[in-house]
Amino acid sequence: MNEQPHRLAPVALLILWVKNVVALWPIFVGGLFSMFGSKMSFKELLFWLALILGSVTLMLGWSILRYLRFTYLVAPDGLTIQSGVFIRKTNHIPYDRIQTVQRQQWFFLKPLGLEQVSIETAGKETRKAEGQLAAVPTAVADTINRYRQGIGPESATSTTTKTTDADADAATRTRVVNTEPVPDAAYKINSHDLNQYALTSLGFIPIITGILWVLDKAQEYLPDSWYQQAEHAITGLAIYLLIGLSIIVLVLGFAVSYLNILQKYYRFTLDRTGNELRTSRGFFQTNTVSARLSRVQAVRFKQSILRQWFHLTTVQALLASGAADDEQNNDLVLMPVIRQRSAMTDMRKFISWLPTTIPELQPIPVRNRWYYVRNMPLGNLAFIVAPIILASVLWLHVSRWLLPIGGLWLLIMALQGQYAATNAAIAIAPPDQLVIQVGEVWTRQRYYVRKKDIQAMSLAQSIWMKPCGVAHLNIHVRKGNSDQTITSRYMKADLAKEILSWYQPLP
Repeated sequence: MNEQPHRLAPVALLILWVKNVVALWPIFVGGLFSMFGSKMSFKELLFWLALILGSVTLMLGWSILRYLRFTYLVAPDGLTIQSGVFIRKTNHIPYDRIQTVQRQQWFFLKPLGLEQVSIETAGKETRKAEGQLAAVPTAVADTINRYRQGIGPESATSTTTKTTDADADAATRTRVVNTEPVPDAAYKINSHDLNQYALTSLGFIPIITGILWVLDKAQEYLPDSWYQQAEHAITGLAIYLLIGLSIIVLVLGFAVSYLNILQKYYRFTLDRTGNELRTSRGFFQTNTVSARLSRVQAVRFKQSILRQWFHLTTVQALLASGAADDEQNNDLVLMPVIRQRSAMTDMRKFISWLPTTIPELQPIPVRNRWYYVRNMPLGNLAFIVAPIILASVLWLHVSRWLLPIGGLWLLIMALQGQYAATNAAIAIAPPDQLVIQVGEVWTRQRYYVRKKDIQAMSLAQSIWMKPCGVAHLNIHVRKGNSDQTITSRYMKADLAKEILSWYQPLP
């Protein structure tokens, strides 16, 4: 490539401006709520309009300065980024330090051949990537990946015959294309699997909760006349119509969740080339993540209770990087959905250190399961149900439905405790892996962790647990730029000590 620094594409200016404006959303939301929520004077209206327009204009000027002061250079020895409006910063990233490369291409960038590129290294300490290129040609990330793999743009051998300049340029382009390595293993999701993944998702629950929250908040900010008219109309409806409205909310929440997953994992692919994993997915935004296998700290096989019934599982990788993201956990999704019986065999094509078969897990003793069933309702009673009932009775004077609803919630929590206890198990998988299975929020999660990737391990045992021979085992694994603690609760103390000794033998 040319050794002169490059500026971002002009569309980056628009992207930077929009991001800065979005960062000021409290001003806009507060202004809109103030306009609709109360009868303000003309001067107050002008104040809010001037504040909003002034903020947008100020952000435009700041974005122009950031754009003009930002340059990047992809050289054979590394990526160099210069930025900073008032204080000039130069960040040089050697290719051997790059751990993950994330490429995001919104639909409006595809016709322009542009994308956003984020670079993370092993020394990253914050959530923000060390190198962020808001809008650059797709060839930039291709060149960075070739340098990472030791394949330079001019790595092909030159011909001995004389060629014209045009022929030389054509030959160079051909050699660049031909140096793209062939993946050692590849997977592409099909429409049947994608539909199964979307239909068995529990993502509609938070969406429905959000819809109900918005409807509740509408009472506070919409004009009183609007709300009173809506309340009067709803009061006059028959009970079956109210049930119909509830069904509409449920269907709407499910449809939003279903369509969101379809577009998010559209054309999902996974491939492995040497020691590099790469995933790509997305309809409106194509998101491609390249990560080294050495950055995989653990592999999680995840099943919601619904997917357990259909014998489906989702496979995720816990990375020492913040580039990956799934619907909730910020983990790299390796397989959105796969049959449980073939999951281990198929995943070994991409991560060879996984065991060939699922080891026999040791569940917690049956007599210890009641601890889960006891703790879940007690904790919710002390910190959620009792405070809500007390506050409602004292200040809102509403208590008619609180006791039945609170009792139902505690029953659900007791069932959740039973579910977690039934799925809790642990085992050592020869020669150097630990397998931990836990049940959280109606989801069974099984972690495969190599001994060398365990950051720390601790045994916790209260004075009441000692006489019963029960203990908690905490396993710490690096996740992103923080710590993921996997806890096996109420297991046999002897087994916990055995695993602790396996991890760090006593002198």
